[in-house]
Amino acid sequence: MQQMWTALDEYIESHLISEDPKLQTIVENTIEHGFSNHLAVAPNQGMLLQMLIQMNHCKRVLELGTFAAYSTAWLARALPEDGYLLTIEGRDTHAAMAQSNIDQANYPVQIELKVGRAADVLRALPDSTEPFDFIFIDADKQSYPEYLELSLQFSHSGTVIVLDNVIRAGDIINPDNHKPSIEGIRETFVALQDHPRLLSCTALQTVGSKGHDGFAIAIVK
Repeated sequence: MQQMWTALDEYIESHLISEDPKLQTIVENTIEHGFSNHLAVAPNQGMLLQMLIQMNHCKRVLELGTFAAYSTAWLARALPEDGYLLTIEGRDTHAAMAQSNIDQANYPVQIELKVGRAADVLRALPDSTEPFDFIFIDADKQSYPEYLELSLQFSHSGTVIVLDNVIRAGDIINPDNHKPSIEGIRETFVALQDHPRLLSCTALQTVGSKGHDGFAIAIVK
């Protein structure tokens, strides 16, 4: 099945997603420096993030979990030139690679990379920080419940929140799997259910070049 999923992703990308030399350079740099590009979003998933930002005319974007800045680039592509993107990465080695890729891509928007555990960085932001229009959470899964609540503090009515990797090949419904990452996702589903700050939310399972996973999406009330 994986071979077919990958082939279908390649078919989609070849027909619907134009090549971007900046994105390709990020992929090549990431691989050359010994990092697995499997941790990044797939191109068709990146395009979905871009379209969500464009549909909602977002100007301020928050990303938790930069890795090598491939998803960051997709987010930046969607923003107007007066847009602002704050991306937070917890690992120094990933952050160094990401900053290099961001600098080389040189997108015409302000991209700020902060290094540290996302929860700590968010709590250290000044009180005057303006809310974000779009938030993409793709960091350590055991902390998703905490990241969700902190993200809501930096949201406004209409903010879109996307949480990546919330299906984990079905492990979330395996009663024998008690890994912290899986338990974190389960707690996130509980938190999303009837959350008083959310207008609506859902989750979709996906298959493709990255395997079987999925994402949750919510709109702030």
